[in-house]
Amino acid sequence: MEMDMNAMKAEIGGAFVVAWLVVGMGWGSLGAAVVMAGVWMAFSGAHVLPVITWMHMMTGDLSDAEGNWMPNGMRLLAQIVGAALAAALATEFGNIETGWAAQAFEFPDMWGMLTMIAAGAIFWTIHTRADSAWVSGFAVMALAGMMGMTYDVTVADVVVANVSTSGAGEMAATILDGGGDVADVAQAWIIDGLLCGLGALVAVKVDEMV
Repeated sequence: MEMDMNAMKAEIGGAFVVAWLVVGMGWGSLGAAVVMAGVWMAFSGAHVLPVITWMHMMTGDLSDAEGNWMPNGMRLLAQIVGAALAAALATEFGNIETGWAAQAFEFPDMWGMLTMIAAGAIFWTIHTRADSAWVSGFAVMALAGMMGMTYDVTVADVVVANVSTSGAGEMAATILDGGGDVADVAQAWIIDGLLCGLGALVAVKVDEMV
């Protein structure tokens, strides 16, 4: 598989900005929506958020490892790199203690799963139909609100984020902290991503039937 270096650079840059600015503002805020719109315009073609990469995976050819899973997997890794760079800078390479710790993974209940699937379906419909980064920027804030995402963030804690939308930030923070909680973070990162991706797939199938 030939790596698309332009795509990787865009993912790294976009994830850096998200970890550096958006998380500190708080998801669901007007400022965060504006920054997300700006990021998608500046880094054209980048997914930026892991949840969107998962949606691309689930709505692509699920049998195509080389054309779907591997390129999108590389995007997920690039997002972690970008978030890790922001985390390292924000914490002065570990000299500022954030007090952050990953939460133990708990598989979502039925309503939690249905909420993530519905959120994925709604966001994907808006994101793929609206020819505007501004619309996607505000839609992703609505997605965060639907999924009940909350953030308790200080200036030093810019990488602390709910896995569902900015999993790259939490994954990066865990790796930089020695990787002790990486299993819990990875499970949430994958499960939440797959559920939102399933929602996107449902939206595509419904659209095909109507």
